[in-house]
Amino acid sequence: MPSVALPILCGCGVLLFLTNLGGYPLYTKGETREAVTVLDIVRGGGVILPMRAGVEVPSKPLMMHWLAALASLVAGQVNEWTVRLPSAVCAILALAICYWYVRRLFDERSALIAALVLGTSFQYLQAGGARVDMTLTFFLEVALFHFLAIAEGLSQRTTPLYLSIAGAVLTKGPVGLALPVLVAVIWMAVMRRTSIWRSLKLGKGAVIVAVIGGGWYLAAILTGGSAFIHKQLLAENVYRLFARPGFNPGHAHPFYYVEAALVAGFMPWTPVALLALLGCWKHPPKLDSRFSYLLIWFLAILIFYNLPHSKRGIYLLALYPALSTMVAVLLTPRTELPPRAPERCVYLISRVTGASFIAAGVAAWMGCAMLFFKPAPLRWTLARMGILVPELPLALRSAASAHWFAAVLIPLATILAGAWMVSSHPSIELIVEGTVSGTIAITLAINLVVQPAIAETLSLKRFAIQAEQDAGTATIYYFGSLDYGFVFYGGRDVKFVSVDQPPELIVGSEEQWPLMPADFRSQYRTVLRSNPTELDGSGRLLLLSRTRYIN
Repeated sequence: MPSVALPILCGCGVLLFLTNLGGYPLYTKGETREAVTVLDIVRGGGVILPMRAGVEVPSKPLMMHWLAALASLVAGQVNEWTVRLPSAVCAILALAICYWYVRRLFDERSALIAALVLGTSFQYLQAGGARVDMTLTFFLEVALFHFLAIAEGLSQRTTPLYLSIAGAVLTKGPVGLALPVLVAVIWMAVMRRTSIWRSLKLGKGAVIVAVIGGGWYLAAILTGGSAFIHKQLLAENVYRLFARPGFNPGHAHPFYYVEAALVAGFMPWTPVALLALLGCWKHPPKLDSRFSYLLIWFLAILIFYNLPHSKRGIYLLALYPALSTMVAVLLTPRTELPPRAPERCVYLISRVTGASFIAAGVAAWMGCAMLFFKPAPLRWTLARMGILVPELPLALRSAASAHWFAAVLIPLATILAGAWMVSSHPSIELIVEGTVSGTIAITLAINLVVQPAIAETLSLKRFAIQAEQDAGTATIYYFGSLDYGFVFYGGRDVKFVSVDQPPELIVGSEEQWPLMPADFRSQYRTVLRSNPTELDGSGRLLLLSRTRYIN
């Protein structure tokens, strides 16, 4: 019943995405990049097309940034919590949306399982920070589910479909329109349901999407001119899809990369998905129009993101609602069909997953014990993993001390969830309930202890604040590539250095400093050296002061 399921999903969402949301600084390039844009909006840099740090056109449309700016205005400041809030809220709302539509399209049990699987998959959890991908996924999920609801006669309202498409366009550009259209056209062609066009009110939809999404693009082109066209329309869309000589979009991977990313990103549910696939192989389900739509939704987006030269696992997030729903539907027994989940596989997955949770809980206790009583073996272990930052164990110890109650009970909860799965009679319900419980416990540990420790170790917050204090009223100029973390916490727009007119203070990458001209470098001394921004100990910044003048 929705009166029970929705509170369960909201409670899980709060634990997974809101716990300690603003309790640690921004430290990844993605989060700090979006935070700088939000900061510029709030400080009056413009709403249509604010210049990131005063020098860069934003690389994505601004829906997520507008939401974060609104939260910041309400809170009275731009901080970690307000910047991350839109993605966290969208993640929770997407669970409720998944449940609501799957319940109407299939059944109550499948709906709850689909939403729980979606919310506890690794890639979905990872996208809950200050990134645009979760906001995009929310709007695409509404659009893709609502189209099916219209096609199946469950709704006659087309406005939610087109408003969500417009929201997706305003979040990440033309892909917000391309993906729903691609899925809908393929499904109508395969199912021979082209008559649905008449009920979609395409003229009304075109007006809504053109006015809301296209209106912003027109205003942004008028504001940003050729720089906007090159950055957002060409570089972020055309050149990523069709490789251009001399242009490097980053994240270049082979054709099969996204499949491997999906296998990893859908954990801990990948074995359950394979179980559903095996059951489907032994007892093929009837491919009705609704399940066929989910399959086309999944395959269309998967194949679409195989095409670009630039690939990332998080780009696949929009197919996760379809995949989670297919798994849930296939694992839900129907009276007219034999059970679809092979009993031996259910037993194996239940036991292996339970044992993994027990091992994770025991490892967490052992790690805490080493942190406080014998840190040398932990440092050695981290070094073998390529984590060479000596400050990290100290930060982990500090975070564990701050949440000592959770550091004891969360591993215990993980162990109990694993023991329950190992000792109880194996069933699909046991796998779902145990996996959700164990994943929530592990996520809480990450959000309360691990993530804050990494953030405190790698964030440039302390360095930026100290640099601003040392600079006083003087302007700090930049050399080399821009570090968004320093810009955000420094709170100033960027001014790049000119070697012909050396300024008093400059800041930039320690690795890039030797690349500057020798005569220029000879005029400066290091005033402040930052902490590393990478776990291998690299990525430090230098604040340098001019000490010598050349006529």
